[in-house]
Amino acid sequence: MPLLQPRLETDKLASITKLGLSPSFLKDLKPVTLSDLEIAKKLDIGVFTAVTSVTLSPNKPMSGKNFLTMHAPIMVMANPLASNNIALFSSAFPSVNNPSVDVEFAAIKAGKKHLVEFNITLNEPSKTYKFRLFQYPTGTHQDISISGSQIISIVVPAIADYAFTYGAAINQLNTKAEACGWILHSVKISSVD
Repeated sequence: MPLLQPRLETDKLASITKLGLSPSFLKDLKPVTLSDLEIAKKLDIGVFTAVTSVTLSPNKPMSGKNFLTMHAPIMVMANPLASNNIALFSSAFPSVNNPSVDVEFAAIKAGKKHLVEFNITLNEPSKTYKFRLFQYPTGTHQDISISGSQIISIVVPAIADYAFTYGAAINQLNTKAEACGWILHSVKISSVD
């Protein structure tokens, strides 16, 4: 078995390099998250209102009834002992599905809005990245274009007496020729406590 390790590391390094990244860039990479004030503004609540959050990541895709699904990642680095647990995506390598991430979750607080925060890093912040954002249960979507941003947030509205799971997703719309790569760090779900 020890003979496979150098081959695995070489393949991983080749994939990382093919995406235009370096191991040192990945080692120093830190996710950006919304502050408590930004979460409060997006949920339209007072700054001192208690907020409860659940965070899911490539190395922790499930927590209770909450789970994260990734479609068409090029590589997932999900070592529980590593400081950087990430999934790498790119429109340059088409698959059956467009690169996307979705999350399904139980209401943190029934009848309250939820904020889903996708913490990502764009490999080339000067390029324009195109995403379609979905939120459930209403099934609505919105197309956005971003550059330089590291957070995509979606507000899931409160629905009275709704007892099923909620959800949100980001689906990359860039073409193969645009070759827009990005990294998923985590997905954070917040609501009023």
